[in-house]
Amino acid sequence: MSRKGGRESYRKGRERLKADAGLLFVALVWGATFPVVKVALNYVPPFTFNALRFFLSSAIFVLLSASHVRQFIWKVKASFREGFRIGSVVFLGYSLQTLGLKVTTATNAGFITSLYVVLTPIVSWVLYRTKIRNKDVFCTMLALSGMILLSSSSGLDVSAEIGDALLLGCAFAFAAEISMISHHSRLCDPDSLAFWQIVAVAILSLPFSLKEGAILHPVINGIVIFSLAITAIFATVIARILQNRLQSVTMPTDAAVIFSMEGVFSHIFSALTLGEVLTPLQYLGALAIVLAVVISSLTSASS
Repeated sequence: MSRKGGRESYRKGRERLKADAGLLFVALVWGATFPVVKVALNYVPPFTFNALRFFLSSAIFVLLSASHVRQFIWKVKASFREGFRIGSVVFLGYSLQTLGLKVTTATNAGFITSLYVVLTPIVSWVLYRTKIRNKDVFCTMLALSGMILLSSSSGLDVSAEIGDALLLGCAFAFAAEISMISHHSRLCDPDSLAFWQIVAVAILSLPFSLKEGAILHPVINGIVIFSLAITAIFATVIARILQNRLQSVTMPTDAAVIFSMEGVFSHIFSALTLGEVLTPLQYLGALAIVLAVVISSLTSASS
């Protein structure tokens, strides 16, 4: 290898390492949101929190696009129908996640939500008849077995088990989101699709938040402000921008393994901030979920 080729390889290696570090930060932020949102739900009802979070995210998204507003308006007009349709599924996912998080542990919420990676091939087959492999079925069975251990070994009450079931529904919804994005992103600009997903969650959350009666006079304290900042700015806008930019630099297998750490980070932050501790069987269930996610991610990225 020539000296020039060696320098180029070294440069690309450094760029990939920086991209991996950035994606690890994204996974860390996503994991941190679970205990953060759980604490915020002590002050703000679920739909009110989601409405505030996604209206704020929508506003930030528009502000970031102010420098090329004409191009932005044209793109969002072209992708309204597909983006809002996908956003309706995203709304379902976040609604189930927030409702489930209110009654179960943040750790369970993080691990069960990460099942969307494993469920995506199954949901894609149901929606679009895409090819499904034996490994997909194996990963699904392994992950669901892990969820059973994670939930049934906790000694939590019935409401917490219902919360885990809601979170499984959330994982199915997010799997449908990924399948729909993969199907429609060939026809629409991905940033405008992302914008309409955010707007859809905000708009669809509004009538439910009005029924909760808190959206007009929400409890705004330091905890709620911090939670909204983490979820709206970091976990939604910044994380999506970083994901779109950095995944084009690093390897798909790197991104897949890094994002599988979301559930692990959720437990670490939940243990540090909320004192959540798992039983040995729960740790075994969590390990099964992580293994299923990693195997599914690696095989999907390499196929």
